[in-house]
Amino acid sequence: MLAAAMGTRNQSRGHEAERFSAEALEQRLEQAHAVADLERQADRLVAEERDAAASNEGPADTRQQRRARERIAARREERVLHLLVRDDDAIRAALERRERIDDVLDGAAPAALDDLLWFLIHELKLTSALKALAVPSSSLDPTTNRLVKHRTMYAPLVLNLLSLMTRSLGITNGPEMQAMLLTDPRWMTLLGFDRDEVLLGSTRRSAERIGTTRNGEGGRFEAAGPLGPARARLDGPRGALSSQTIAEHEGALEAPALDAFFNAVVRAIARLGLLPTQIHGSLDSTCEEVCPSFEGAGRVSKKVKVASKARRPKEVKVSVLGFKVWFFMDGATGLPLAFAFDRIEVGDTRRAQALITQAKANVKGYATIASVALDRGFLDGDLLWWLHQKQEIRWYCPSKEKMHVTDEARTRVREALAAAAEPGETTEQTAQRLGRAAGASTGVRFFERATGPNRATLLLAQVDGLHGTDWYGPGGSDSSRVNAKSYRPTALHATVIVRWPDRSTADREDAATHDPASEDWVVLLSPTVEFGLARYDRYDARSLIENRMNREGKQHFGLGTSLARTEGAMRSATVFSTLALLLHRALEQHEARVQEIQDLRAETLGVLRYRRQQVLRTRGTILVVMGAQYGRLSIVELLRFTGLELGPKLRAPP
Repeated sequence: MLAAAMGTRNQSRGHEAERFSAEALEQRLEQAHAVADLERQADRLVAEERDAAASNEGPADTRQQRRARERIAARREERVLHLLVRDDDAIRAALERRERIDDVLDGAAPAALDDLLWFLIHELKLTSALKALAVPSSSLDPTTNRLVKHRTMYAPLVLNLLSLMTRSLGITNGPEMQAMLLTDPRWMTLLGFDRDEVLLGSTRRSAERIGTTRNGEGGRFEAAGPLGPARARLDGPRGALSSQTIAEHEGALEAPALDAFFNAVVRAIARLGLLPTQIHGSLDSTCEEVCPSFEGAGRVSKKVKVASKARRPKEVKVSVLGFKVWFFMDGATGLPLAFAFDRIEVGDTRRAQALITQAKANVKGYATIASVALDRGFLDGDLLWWLHQKQEIRWYCPSKEKMHVTDEARTRVREALAAAAEPGETTEQTAQRLGRAAGASTGVRFFERATGPNRATLLLAQVDGLHGTDWYGPGGSDSSRVNAKSYRPTALHATVIVRWPDRSTADREDAATHDPASEDWVVLLSPTVEFGLARYDRYDARSLIENRMNREGKQHFGLGTSLARTEGAMRSATVFSTLALLLHRALEQHEARVQEIQDLRAETLGVLRYRRQQVLRTRGTILVVMGAQYGRLSIVELLRFTGLELGPKLRAPP
């Protein structure tokens, strides 16, 4: 009897290992992707046929247009051979005749996660990297100095995918994960769990605790009752596993493994050809503030504005706990190419060199980093010298108010305007007159750019050969090189912004944080002579990293939140949130490239509007497959075809 029981248990464990394996996951992904792709291609087929019919009725095309239309027709004919055809009316007629239904699919389940997993596994081929990101078998407990063994009940591949899926859906806490993901059979069966496990749990561990809560801190468990905590009174499916399992997994992942996984994803995207050959990037940091009970968080003091009793804002100094994240982002695609994580009190420049070095390694052989735009927090002579002289990367960074190079650039612009001024002209009027013709005065060139109808124009001055740069070089301003007899300052070049009507909020905040005394013209520095407007455009694009990385990551991908209050959990959460944003953008570019033809008239949707559109388009629908056809019907309409009597408030659409 004991031998038979042991044999049955071993067979059960073997079966679980098999269904959670990478091979089984890939097979399920192929099936799910095929189903989701059928509807997209069928919709595309209908649209192409409609466009082809419209083009035939129009004026004669050019030779290039005819050839393009012939290529589209050829691809359309190839797809017709193996696609299900969408015909809602035919499906309704077949249901009226009581014909057999081949399959019924949930029409409200968005295909975003299916596409994400397909892209991650089959296009980027990152199965091995997902499996390698695992909790170590043992670790040393720093408090007791004892070796602690770690035991996991689920494959790292499954747990890592759940973490990625969680952030891709914008989920930020355990209860949301339980309600939206772990209890959803559509996605959990895709990862290898069956419907019974989604309903009752894959193990019976802690099942007796459902509906109970502790009586006081560390007390005995008792029935939660109607006034107990909401988390103890959850109704509905139990979920395949607990969100605490995901939280423990993320908190135990080690930093080197997380960094290696992130770099592997970026490397795979570069290998797929989704990056430009010349990268003009931006470097920035953002803070992740946490509550006082967070373990391992750093502390920093900063000034914030508060309302006083007199309703006048005043600044007070407060202590903030949290962490800091650095990102290097490609400006053209919005893809983060490298990241760094540390405590909140670490200075901006401390991780900059390592970040740039990692970004170069991630894209090596597929792209080169040509330039980088930085804010005032990275204005360090040693760092900027290293960027240009050692890494051959052009940089763009504004100077600060009390620097000699700032005063030198502004003085030369004022002298040039004074020399060219006409009687009765103001400074801006003189600059505008010179800028309209791209004119020059005493070696300073001026430029003007329209910003919109009935709006003030942008006025710039290009100043070359600035020598108040003793801070720029190896060792920065503290280096002894400036005292050597052979010392010669390295010339820098600037764009002075005389009038900046569309100055970004991000740059205003950066100036208020790192250069509070700055109230005059902004001076943008770079190490090479170039067109004044080009230098301005390179720096102005830096504001995209604030919107496309920091703000969008926090709003839509859970950046800055974690499932557990530990430093390790926050580091893992940061990696998964950043990767969710990275994969979302990379998937968009990959799909656009595969389709080859984009309707440039179509509106580009942000993440939030895209999710809303998907929900509204598919809510309350179901896909009915019958032979070579399928149709999207409402659930109420399908119930009517089954012969059920519907009340007056449940009438099916005509």
